[in-house]
Amino acid sequence: MSDRKTRRALTREDLAYLAEQARALDPYVVHPWDHDRLWAAVLAAQMNATTRADREAVAEARGALQILDAIERHFVRHDR
Repeated sequence: MSDRKTRRALTREDLAYLAEQARALDPYVVHPWDHDRLWAAVLAAQMNATTRADREAVAEARGALQILDAIERHFVRHDR
């Protein structure tokens, strides 16, 4: 059996838990977790960022979301 079939697949609930634990996303918490609403909140904050600190915080949040997207793409089980 291939490694791909035997490795543990994450669920959407696992991904939501990871998103809730990411400190960079604390200001943009969306409950229940919703990928699109979270991205919208971060992008809205980016448009409203006026200071360097605001822009750096948004950049961290964007990076955390990009990591979550990669985890979702590679490890989350999508029952079809």
